[in-house]
Amino acid sequence: MNFCELVLDESFQSTKNKNGSSVKRRIRDLELTLQAVKCINKSLVFAEVLELVLDNAIKLASAERGFLILSDDDKKLQCVLACDSRGKTLSTDRHTINETIVHDVFTTGESICIKNEQANGHNNGNGKIESYRSESILCSPLVVRNEKIGVIYVDSRSTRPDELEEVVDLYEALAGQAAIAIKNAMLFNNLQSAFQDLEDVNKHLIKSERMVSKGEMVAEISHELKNLINVVLLQLQSLERSMSKNPSLASSPEIQRVQNSIGSVFRISEFATRLLDSSPAKVEKRSGNINEHIKHVVKFIRTLKRYSKATIKLSLDENIPSLPFDEKQLHQVLLNLLNNSVEAREECTIQIETKFFPAKELVQIAVSDNGPGIEQEVLKQLLKSKITTKPNGHGYGLPICRKIIENHGGTMEVESAVNQGATFYMTLSVRDR
Repeated sequence: MNFCELVLDESFQSTKNKNGSSVKRRIRDLELTLQAVKCINKSLVFAEVLELVLDNAIKLASAERGFLILSDDDKKLQCVLACDSRGKTLSTDRHTINETIVHDVFTTGESICIKNEQANGHNNGNGKIESYRSESILCSPLVVRNEKIGVIYVDSRSTRPDELEEVVDLYEALAGQAAIAIKNAMLFNNLQSAFQDLEDVNKHLIKSERMVSKGEMVAEISHELKNLINVVLLQLQSLERSMSKNPSLASSPEIQRVQNSIGSVFRISEFATRLLDSSPAKVEKRSGNINEHIKHVVKFIRTLKRYSKATIKLSLDENIPSLPFDEKQLHQVLLNLLNNSVEAREECTIQIETKFFPAKELVQIAVSDNGPGIEQEVLKQLLKSKITTKPNGHGYGLPICRKIIENHGGTMEVESAVNQGATFYMTLSVRDR
């Protein structure tokens, strides 16, 4: 029986109850349960979900205390949150609750309701005697698709046993919905961690490619960068498998973002491998849609934290025909230019424009920003020499970009003035030369 069916069934049974006060109390409990379910599904932030679950469980059972106990990676139960009916955080010392009950509920997957606390002064399983002396305990498992993730435990020194018994079924229903909300929050938390790791890899990648020019490199970067990439890739792939098993996330935008990120990490890995090769990268051209490639690059970087304050605008000529280019190397060029813009001004506006010149059979890509601009003396050498205006820069990035475009048979130029931003122009032929 699902949650809605349970509520309808209980509502029907309550109307047959001749005791008016019991009917009113039952309706109140049903309304509270419905409100609780809506409330706990409002957030995907892990800490917020835990607080919402525990607060509503305490209210539904009219309990004085509540404890959320989750299973860690080693299948050990850990109390992650404890509070009283006023929302005050309590000590998570496990000796303040009955561990025997917690263990039995988690092991069997069955709820336990104790009235008049038969376990009052009861040995809690660790040779300790409970000091709280509760009159009633209600403990239910948190289960998602046969996976037990923990238990939710509430107790009180004043709740009437008959009142507690009346809400056991609703409490179990709430626990079922709470388990789904907690599991979704866990997956979302893992997703955020994976994106942060991806951001860290991107920073290492940009730092690394600036240390490379004409096949020269600092060998020390190789081990660290490859290890970071492998860690992120494993996390993302594990996260994708977990989300695919969850019906509520299997077709969500979040899993699509994860899959896009996996593809991006593979591209980063390929580029990192090229950094380890001391010889100049070979251009591997394939005919493709330059506009779609630019859109893909922009979609990739928008998941990165460093672009959160930047505005990226596209003005793409739809008349551009298919042309030959190396996707990975062009990705590197665009990524370098976009990173330079946000490093120069965090809240910058970046415009990417493409134009087709049929008479010359050329395509132009222009990347412009509203950053601080470049002094004329620096501008003259910017694409030719290892020159940088950044404190930790190495000056390799733009000469590498120019070399990549030239290896495609194209040209790269820059226009800029102080306080007037900068524009980089790249031209590529629609014919393979």
